[in-house]
Amino acid sequence: MRFSLLPPESGSGGVRFLRLMLLICVFIGVGWLYTKHFDNTIEEIQARADFKDSTGQLSRQQKKDIRELAQMIEKEYGITVRIDISDKPVDIPQKLDNRTLYVGVNTATQDARFLFPPLMARALGPEYPAKLAQLMKEYFARDSWPTGILKALATLWEDLASLNTTGPQ
Repeated sequence: MRFSLLPPESGSGGVRFLRLMLLICVFIGVGWLYTKHFDNTIEEIQARADFKDSTGQLSRQQKKDIRELAQMIEKEYGITVRIDISDKPVDIPQKLDNRTLYVGVNTATQDARFLFPPLMARALGPEYPAKLAQLMKEYFARDSWPTGILKALATLWEDLASLNTTGPQ
């Protein structure tokens, strides 16, 4: 018996057409699933590159929550959120592009630094990084700095959303 993707010539035209259409649908479905998988993999790789926890103190769920909030900010506002958590001094990068928000957290000295892209810094005001740093100090005092990172990003999200409706604060 010989294998053929297409039905034999002796079948009716309707059956041949239906089988051909189903075969095309299978190929389209497999291609779509491959594309979705590839997109998800790329997003995960990018999220890992923009989030570094060298302390190992964050749980898997906390990392996931922080990544999701950072991805929401990136999708909504086009700002990449780069987070470095370490027990060493916060080393603010000398060069960041105009679309990257840097969050540096030192768990040993309980220090948090925020470096905003120029446009975002002008929109939120010069005192805004200090506001978020103060928020983080409150969470460091309660020994819940992972929640503080989430709260700082959520506060940023809310304040950016309010800028859309009310203008500068």
